[in-house]
Amino acid sequence: MRCSLLISVMCLASFLASGQSSSTQTPTPAPKATGQKPAAPPAKSASTKPKSTDSKEVGPDEAVITIEGLCATAEPKSAASKTTTAPAAAKPCKTVVTRKQLELVIDTVKPNLLPAQRRMLAQQYAELLVMANAGEKAGLGKTPKVQEQIRIQKLQVLASAYTRELQQKGADVPEADIEKYYKENASKYEQAKLLRIYIPMVVTEEGKPPDQAATKALAEKIQQRAAAGEDFDALQKEAFAAASNKGTPPSADLGERRHGSLPPRQEGTVFGLKVGEVSLALEEGSGFYIYKMVGRDEVPLDKVHEEIKGTLSRERLRESLEKVRASATPVLNDAYFVTPSAPPAAGETAAPAAVPPSAPSPQTPAAGPAQPATAAPPAAPAGTPEAPNAPPPAPPQSK
Repeated sequence: MRCSLLISVMCLASFLASGQSSSTQTPTPAPKATGQKPAAPPAKSASTKPKSTDSKEVGPDEAVITIEGLCATAEPKSAASKTTTAPAAAKPCKTVVTRKQLELVIDTVKPNLLPAQRRMLAQQYAELLVMANAGEKAGLGKTPKVQEQIRIQKLQVLASAYTRELQQKGADVPEADIEKYYKENASKYEQAKLLRIYIPMVVTEEGKPPDQAATKALAEKIQQRAAAGEDFDALQKEAFAAASNKGTPPSADLGERRHGSLPPRQEGTVFGLKVGEVSLALEEGSGFYIYKMVGRDEVPLDKVHEEIKGTLSRERLRESLEKVRASATPVLNDAYFVTPSAPPAAGETAAPAAVPPSAPSPQTPAAGPAQPATAAPPAAPAGTPEAPNAPPPAPPQSK
């Protein structure tokens, strides 16, 4: 848990040192003269209640983390600024994180944490503040590589935030669109009540392959009896016994099934049956299947309302992302991205470098205009996209 939370908090490193500054500590009261009695504490009012340790009693601007000794990053002084005077004593400083700031960190990095996990994250966040401040003092924040890492993280955060915004907009689907989709795709919401018999491959002798011909003959006999009106559960048990299958026979009652819930090679035949009709024995790799159409109807709109809404929402998000990607076309330089050839092995002669094709002469027209190489756009996210990084919270308050 400690490692996972710390890794999550590391995503916020780009803003850690910005909220630190030095502040003078409150001086300790001077001791009273010897022999003088200390003043009695003020009497508590009858309405005074002991302060609860519950986090709900802590105000949004009250401190929940105080890091003594964490000072702002000191700017390096030039040689011209040096003087012969003695340096002033360093003032003690501290950094304070309020409840509001910490809860923003928690909501950004790992929402819905338990109280014990919040304490752990707060300790790791304080450690991260100290380490990031030390890195800033060491001048690492000004190195090109670190600045580029911060820039890339900013791009990721912005792209993720915009994707979430498109997702929220796409989730607002009008009721009229849902009803229209339901009517235009009525076949998707047709459900059939089915019975099914599974005839496994017949095993004639242990260690030998199943007998395909015997299995097909058994399936045809059972299909004829099923079409004649015999009980499907009884036929299912008989099929397992005849095939020498020691497994438990499945129930013949499949209940209600919709399009897409059956094997693709069987679905067209099964949903094409009339009520009361029994299918032929349908062969699959593991055996044969026999279906009976008991009844069929449509799933009511209220039962598939959220399903349709989710489908339309994902479709709108996909269209929005494609529109954004199509608004700009990256063109890559093939001279840079060409894959270099492997060096020849010892004793072998290097093959001559490939000569790029010359431009067609005026007498020989080209087959078509050369198309610029474009980077393939990333695939649209399946379902609801996950944001790789969350936007960083405000820096901690300094005193």
